[in-house]
Amino acid sequence: MITVRCLGHIGTSVGAKELTVPGGDIEASELVDKVRAAARERDPGFTKFNTLVMVEDGEAFVAAGASRVLKDGAKVVLIPFSHGG
Repeated sequence: MITVRCLGHIGTSVGAKELTVPGGDIEASELVDKVRAAARERDPGFTKFNTLVMVEDGEAFVAAGASRVLKDGAKVVLIPFSHGG
C-alpha cells in the first residue's frame, strides 16, 4: 500500500487530502494514473505530465519523465504545477 498526500486541486478532485493506493512496486506514472481514476470528475485536470511527485526520501520529479518505482509502504506527495505554495 502506498500513502499519497494530495495537494491543491488534486485533493479537491479526489475528495481527500490523503488516500492509499493498494499494492506496491509500481511506477510513479502508474500511481498518478490510479489517483486520477479516483477523481470525481471525468477530467480532473492533473496528469503525469503536470504533477510533481515527491517521495519521502526527498526526491521530487515529474512522473512522466522518470521511471521511478515506488515500493510497498512508500509515502508520496502529489503537487500540481499550479499549486500556489
